Amino acid sequence: MKVSKHHYALELAERNCRVFFIEPPNLSHKGITVTSCDDHPLIRIVKYKPVFRGKRFLPGVLYKFLLKMQANLLVRKISMSPDVVWSFHGYLFEDLKLFGAPVNIFFAADQFFYDEIPPEIGSADITLAVSDTIFDRIHQSGKKVFQINHGLQKQFVSGAQELLKLGLPARPVKNIVAGYTGNLRMEALDRLTMMEVIKVNPDIKFIFWGSYKKHDLNLGGMQDTDADTFIDFLEKSPNVDLRGVVKSEQLQQEMKEADLFWLCWNIGVNILWDGSNSHKILEYLSTGAPVVSHYVSSYKNSESLYMLPEKNNSGYVKLFSKIVNKVKEGEQTEMIKNRLSFAIDNAYLKNVEKIELLISHGL
Repeated sequence: MKVSKHHYALELAERNCRVFFIEPPNLSHKGITVTSCDDHPLIRIVKYKPVFRGKRFLPGVLYKFLLKMQANLLVRKISMSPDVVWSFHGYLFEDLKLFGAPVNIFFAADQFFYDEIPPEIGSADITLAVSDTIFDRIHQSGKKVFQINHGLQKQFVSGAQELLKLGLPARPVKNIVAGYTGNLRMEALDRLTMMEVIKVNPDIKFIFWGSYKKHDLNLGGMQDTDADTFIDFLEKSPNVDLRGVVKSEQLQQEMKEADLFWLCWNIGVNILWDGSNSHKILEYLSTGAPVVSHYVSSYKNSESLYMLPEKNNSGYVKLFSKIVNKVKEGEQTEMIKNRLSFAIDNAYLKNVEKIELLISHGL
């Protein structure tokens, strides 16, 4: 499963950049290896066993020396000095200038585990945050930061562009299909509310794409009783279709079956799930279909979502029914076009262009 850093690497390679994708440190790996990447000829995959270990037990000066040694070893192995260092991994190398690049970028694509912000931000020439809450945490520390939304993959962008050309008219829908994509064992899901939505809408077909079997989990997930009960409920519900894991190209095609999409999290279940943003929103919007959601703070001034006005999910079932009725009547064409345009404007290519502009003005 590809996440932001993989898509940005591919986008840069498409723009004729040589990309060395350094994977997280791996204690079972031997030394440092640089291999080709099946996804693009200009991308190399760098794997390494770290020499920096035992931070809690080593003097700070010695640990920084080991970090510098590791950076030097990596640069020596790739046989060229980098023009840009782009980090998505906080609390790792701590000082991005160790690599000797003229431009250093830190991209906060996920909420931070710790109270203090990643030390890499102190050495970054530009810092980017994917949500308003991450932006606020960095900004409050006195560091300069810019907000850049999640990106949208090429195939979803192409699909949205085709739909926009068609100028889809508003149309009433009788037999509604609701779609959901993502790991069904992820901790953030508001499972009780989701089950209630499915129970009170027996005439709606609910399609779920994503991991739900324990052996399919690629980014972790809950394997407790609550998750098992939820999956069992989905499997036994006659109006639920569990598609499982599918490749992104197939997903983009199958998502066309849905008349609306939904997102329902327990906001604040832990610091990582603050509900402030989700990459799947852009994929939903790229279909032109309406999206029913919990409160997503990064979209609070946007009309792209039908979302609750506050973090409490008590009104979610009612909101879902309201949007179902709206879809049955037929939405305004302008609303569909606005969702498609918003999704296209957040393509990974567009985001790279926005970041380039920020760098050119800020450095």
